[in-house]
Amino acid sequence: MRRNPAKSVGIQSVEVSASLLRALADSSGPMTLTNLSKGAHMSLSKAHKYLASFIRVGLVRQDNATGRYMLGRFAAEIGLAALRNIDIVDISQEKLEALRDRLDTTAALSVWGTHGPTIVRKALNLQPVALLVQLGTVTPLLTSSTGRVFLAYLDRRRTRSMTERELTDTNGAAAKSGLHSIRDVESLIAKVRKDGIAIAEGLMHRGVVAMSAPIFDIDGDIVATINLTGVDGVMDTRLNGPTANALRAAAADLTHQLGNSTRPQRRNRPTRR
Repeated sequence: MRRNPAKSVGIQSVEVSASLLRALADSSGPMTLTNLSKGAHMSLSKAHKYLASFIRVGLVRQDNATGRYMLGRFAAEIGLAALRNIDIVDISQEKLEALRDRLDTTAALSVWGTHGPTIVRKALNLQPVALLVQLGTVTPLLTSSTGRVFLAYLDRRRTRSMTERELTDTNGAAAKSGLHSIRDVESLIAKVRKDGIAIAEGLMHRGVVAMSAPIFDIDGDIVATINLTGVDGVMDTRLNGPTANALRAAAADLTHQLGNSTRPQRRNRPTRR
């Protein structure tokens, strides 16, 4: 039988000293010994002893000029190693279920697969549109909210062939939605970036609306989209409504969990035709 680590006997000094590392991690810059001890709720002498040990193993470093403390190289290596082991597919399920329960809508996670935007996680509600959200489904690039987000942020070299294929179909969904040229696509990209989300109303299925937001990794590259699907007239699709704001917040939180607290990289470059 596997033990629950939280209930196992540990080393109290390690747990106590971790509060110093937490204080440094939460700080916006180097900290004085006084502020560190206050943040960790321990005496100056105790904090100083722990910090001396942390410095020796590389978890903390001290500025020679100011005497202030900051996280060291070893702490950075541990953080990067942890981030490399975080899988967006694994950590997204709880967020999807929270969105479903809060908004009474179907939520899903999509990643860029071999054939385009692919649904890999879902949290279904009881509305009929839930039947349209199936694992493994590949959605269009130009006429799905998911596809439009990937179009806006993914490297253009990875989306070019799919974009051209959908534009070439003069009787396809893209043409019917008003997208006929690369210039139209560039306007769409600019709007998605400005809004921070993409909305598709009745483009794939009549009476069905969808909304998607991007999730970025520590390097600022898009790794997934978080998506909401609902019934037209029932799901709120206002850009600054509670549904859109909840979606943005969920995507931002997952982005933060992947180690990104800055703006995404703009790797998408206009294509001339």
